[in-house]
Amino acid sequence: MPYSKTRKLVALVLAVTAWACASISTASAQAPRAASCPGTFEVLHDDSVGALYLPAGPYVIIVLNPSTLSCPDASELFREFLEDYDGRLVGGWRVAPSTATFTRGSQAFRVTAASPTPPTPPSKRVCPSYFTVLHNDHIGGFAIRKGRYRITLLSVGRISCARASNDFARFLQDFDGILPRPWFVDPSTGTFMRSRYVGFRIKPWSGPLPPNGGGGTHPSTGGKCPGTFRVVHNDRIGTLRLPRGPYLITAFGSVSCAQASTQFGSFLDNDYTGMLPRPWRLQVTTGTFLRGNGSQNGFRVKPAR
Repeated sequence: MPYSKTRKLVALVLAVTAWACASISTASAQAPRAASCPGTFEVLHDDSVGALYLPAGPYVIIVLNPSTLSCPDASELFREFLEDYDGRLVGGWRVAPSTATFTRGSQAFRVTAASPTPPTPPSKRVCPSYFTVLHNDHIGGFAIRKGRYRITLLSVGRISCARASNDFARFLQDFDGILPRPWFVDPSTGTFMRSRYVGFRIKPWSGPLPPNGGGGTHPSTGGKCPGTFRVVHNDRIGTLRLPRGPYLITAFGSVSCAQASTQFGSFLDNDYTGMLPRPWRLQVTTGTFLRGNGSQNGFRVKPAR
């Protein structure tokens, strides 16, 4: 081969090699390097974020692109996602259950269970038993589907699990969703608070059931009647205002659903703006009609959602 052609061929090979090396170098420089955050994040009880199931225990947080997301921010985001009530993350964040990865554009982090460690005592903030909601319900605009719920206290010593369970049952009985002062609810996290550190959070139960069984139940007596009762115009019974629309009826004691529906219609038709006919008594805050003071027989009405 002539010398000039050999020199051109060598130059071409060197150029191609240099281009390939430059491309690899550029790709390496552009590819973000994941970084494991120091320490671990403790998940206090079996939990979930949407379809991602997270057994209790320590987790390592891995930031996939440290140039766009810091470890402290990833840790805070993970805490917020665990507190989310329905798994529909806000702010454009998405979760991939298969890889336990949370992403939003160029920001991303992954969580993975840390190496096995000696078991730690359960947190005193996590109530050991589940609360059962027997039918789809709501507290104001906060929809609560039937099923088992975990109750977690916001702090230790300010309120007990038994008290939180009783309060949750009481709030589910509330007629209009306006909780007694100073209580209020944050539907995005399922948190009920009467001050910053006093209250509790509910979330659908995740993980195996406890050996000691369940705790509270709503409704504790009786059951929801099939269908709904329609109030055709804005009305009232005593001081209980009843906006027009469909209503759920829960009958309990010796009162059947048919009797409750008939009695409710009778109260509406007869325009009782004061006292109900004996022996009936009305509890306005819960929309409950009792057949006598202290009676265990009656029914409760609540606007359907």
